[in-house]
Amino acid sequence: MEKKDLELILANFGPEKEFIGDGYFRIRDKGNEHYEIAYLVSACCGTTNYYPQIAVHVEGDKVVPDSVLDLVSNPAKMLSYSPETSAVMEQELDKLCQKFLDIKNLKATNAGTPD
Repeated sequence: MEKKDLELILANFGPEKEFIGDGYFRIRDKGNEHYEIAYLVSACCGTTNYYPQIAVHVEGDKVVPDSVLDLVSNPAKMLSYSPETSAVMEQELDKLCQKFLDIKNLKATNAGTPD
């Protein structure tokens, strides 16, 4: 995920859950360029579950995942960043970023324009 995509998400989503489509979108600034990006779905008794929540930090122009928590997938995913989990976590982050961009028809930095 590129930092420009994170900035676009930050400009269009906030720290409170926003219901759009079939779920809730939220991004929280944790300070020092650390963020929690979450898509949540309704659960029983008015609660919500992470599907997923990804903690990230900014390194230069890149956004790096620190942890992934997905309580809806079976089995549930609880991952911390390591060389062994990095590819899966980066894939999860890219999917979540795209979900945020798509729901509000925002343009990702890697989208090309036709000539």
